[in-house]
Amino acid sequence: MDDPVQPGDHEAQESPQARFHFFIIDSGWKSVSARVIRENFRMIRAFQNDDPLYVLSQQQSIALIRANPDWIGKDPIILVHDILTRTEPSPTGYCGFRLCLGLIKNSEKAVEALQNFLRFVHNHRRSCDIEQKIQEQLHREGFRNTIEVLRQGPSELIV
Repeated sequence: MDDPVQPGDHEAQESPQARFHFFIIDSGWKSVSARVIRENFRMIRAFQNDDPLYVLSQQQSIALIRANPDWIGKDPIILVHDILTRTEPSPTGYCGFRLCLGLIKNSEKAVEALQNFLRFVHNHRRSCDIEQKIQEQLHREGFRNTIEVLRQGPSELIV
């Protein structure tokens, strides 16, 4: 049995090669995708390359989603903040992308999306323009609506 997701879970030590900060946002909908996240949490940790991983509490997730109402119904969300972006940052200094697993209603498709997402992050972590790679590869693979590039973000999320 995989370790359950616990709010406040995070990697305490940041790897010197860390490029990303991962955030799991889950407001608590009882959904197939939320179950997929819980059941595969150990695998997410195994393939995140020692980048910091933060699990927001239900209250933190709800507050963040309330500040970004277009996210309602898209969670659980794995948000990835690119801390070493090599492209021009947004005015807020935030660059990243997110996987909106809440849009996927089938457990096999949710697992496939999670695997593809983690594979993509691993394979392109040294990419100079990861946003372009997202547009080219992930969107072409049929995850157009579940993968979103972020050029700005809520400042309270960045730690």
